[in-house]
Amino acid sequence: MCFRFFYAIRELWCFKAQLKHFMQAPNLQLANIQDISKPELDAHGVSILVLDYDAVLAAHGEPQPKPEIIVWLRQFSKIFAPGKIYILSNKPTTARQKFFLQNFPEVKFIIAKRKKPYPDGLLQIAVESGVTPKSLLLVDDRLGTGILATLIAGTQGLWITKPYVNIMSRPIAETWFIFLRWSEQLIIKYFL
Repeated sequence: MCFRFFYAIRELWCFKAQLKHFMQAPNLQLANIQDISKPELDAHGVSILVLDYDAVLAAHGEPQPKPEIIVWLRQFSKIFAPGKIYILSNKPTTARQKFFLQNFPEVKFIIAKRKKPYPDGLLQIAVESGVTPKSLLLVDDRLGTGILATLIAGTQGLWITKPYVNIMSRPIAETWFIFLRWSEQLIIKYFL
């Protein structure tokens, strides 16, 4: 954990200009994963879609995606080629993996040796799918983990600006992640 923190700080400094650009460029941001369109992905040369789980598909700690995300994923996985959607989460619980195996066997759940912001998971997906990193797109809610990993790996990224949050079910965890997202933005905007 300590190594990952110092690695993230060093890489935040190295990629400060690109991270600031994510905060300023509407074309690098999405309110919600449901706003993704296949024509837009095609226009950017995206052949592999990689999704973070927490705050992108569901609130933190939830074992299944939100019902509206399940509907979207069913529709989108038919439009987007089978086997071209991956889940890359820093918390790949057994319940989540089981859910996807039973309901979305065409969506691959990747467990990286090292968590984001390390680029390992993204690079593993590129090798496994036989594409260049530039044709991967990661959708993530955190600038200091997922989006930073995209910059390190040389993949594309979209930053979710209205992440799923459920304060009532997990008040401490959700408050912590709200604070992390806020502090990352503050650090990137004013201190890097």
